[in-house]
Amino acid sequence: MNSDELTSLVQQRHAAALALVELGHAQLAAVQAGRMNELMQLLSQKQQPLSTLSELSKRLHAAIGDDPETRQWASGEMRSECQAQHEATETMLLDLMKIESDCEQQLTKNRGAIEEQIRRSDGAKQANRSYAQSTQAAATCGGSLDLSSQ
Repeated sequence: MNSDELTSLVQQRHAAALALVELGHAQLAAVQAGRMNELMQLLSQKQQPLSTLSELSKRLHAAIGDDPETRQWASGEMRSECQAQHEATETMLLDLMKIESDCEQQLTKNRGAIEEQIRRSDGAKQANRSYAQSTQAAATCGGSLDLSSQ
């Protein structure tokens, strides 16, 4: 793979990673705020950049076998910039993995809180039903008592 192709792939991959990190931050904010509809939309929006990132990564992987010393660069500066952008992308991807982990932990925590709310709600419903049944039973047992004064 020549240096121009490599530079283009690295730039495109960097852009895809940047888009994913931005969506990841929005995703984490949505999770923390409990906005599940927004979360679903963000997850949907992430599909295209993820596919792009995967495809570009596969294409870049092909360049791993090339001897970097045989690749002709217009300048040493261009080579350094390409390498720096590649390293920045790798750092962003590590950040993205951290964001995803934070989202997962927050969702697990939220799930536990929701399960507890459901348990409490079910307990309250059961208590209300028992009270209603006991009130009905008390109202229907025995006859009527006339408490009017004459």
